[in-house]
Order: sequence, then C-alpha cells, then structure tokens
Amino acid sequence: MLKIKLEPDTAQKFSALAAEYDTTVSALMRIALHRFHETPGRYKHPMLREADRTGLSDWVNVMVNPSSKQQIWRLAGRYGDKLNTALLRVALRRLLDEPGDLTTDLETIAPLRDLRPEIYPARANVHFDPPLRDKLDALAARVGSDRAELMRLAARRVLDEPGLIEQAVNREIFRSEKNKAHLMARHARRQVRRRTLHD
Repeated sequence: MLKIKLEPDTAQKFSALAAEYDTTVSALMRIALHRFHETPGRYKHPMLREADRTGLSDWVNVMVNPSSKQQIWRLAGRYGDKLNTALLRVALRRLLDEPGDLTTDLETIAPLRDLRPEIYPARANVHFDPPLRDKLDALAARVGSDRAELMRLAARRVLDEPGLIEQAVNREIFRSEKNKAHLMARHARRQVRRRTLHD
C-alpha cells in the first residue's frame, strides 16, 4: 500500500479515469509504474518540480507490486531522500496526460502478480486433513496463488488478532480424541480458578 498526495483536481481526474474504465486507481497506478519502468526517460527535473509542488491536499491509497515500489525508491534515491512520492506523481501524471491503450494494459499489466523470487529461510511442516487441503488448493488456484502463500496469509491474520489464537488452537485440539480429555480437564481447572478468584 502506498499513499500519494495530490491536488484535488488531479485526484478527481485519477478517480474519474478509473471509473471510466470500470477499474481501480490501484490498477491504473500499476500500469503507470510499469510504463515508467519500461521507458523512464528524463525524470530528474520533473521529479524535483513535483517535490516543490504546493496545493497537495488529497491522499490517494494505491496497492502496487513490491518490486515496482523498490524500483521507484531506488530511482528516486539517486537524487536525494524523500523524493519517492514525487516520482510516483511523475508516473501518474504521464498516465493522465497520455492514457494510451488502457483497455489492453488493464488486461495484460494490471492483474500481474509480483514476480520477484521471495526467500523465506524458516520452514514449518503443516499437516492437513484431505478436505481442508483440497479447499486450500482450490482457493489458491482460483486467486492465482499457491498453498504456501495462503498459509502465510492465514498466519499473519491470526497474529494480527491474537485474541482468536486460543480459540482456534482449542478447536483444533478438540478435533483430536487423544487430546480432548486433557483439554477438558484443563478447561475445568481454569473455570474453578476463575470462580475462586471471583469469590
């Protein structure tokens, strides 16, 4: 997620262009960055002018590929700190000035997943029952992902809501007959402690 600060009229043009093509501002921004990376041309002076621009009052949130973000950060960093969003505005204004064949780009560029190889040094083996595994694989195929990526997403979501972790763990333990008696005994002990504390 990136936040871009624009003048109100530019933000309106951006939103209107997305509405015209029945798409999102994020999809248009991915196209703008792709085009910029393909033919960056002379961008130093336009970027510096963007950095000095006033009247930027509207924030626009866009989702871009991590590799595109890193390339913009690297190119902007050649000329000083904190020019990243200025260079994003340069790419966006070029798109607004010359929309070109957006219909084709929306089909071929906007949906592309980030193709950088991701390296995860830690590994965990997770055992599934067949129905859960099949559902996970079907979901991965439907969204163009894979089982490992969905598992990382699930882990992040659980960690973002730690209050749900114990409930989820308990549900999984209850699924095992071997652990059910132990879990029930632990739950009973906790209930007794809670009642004792309140008394």
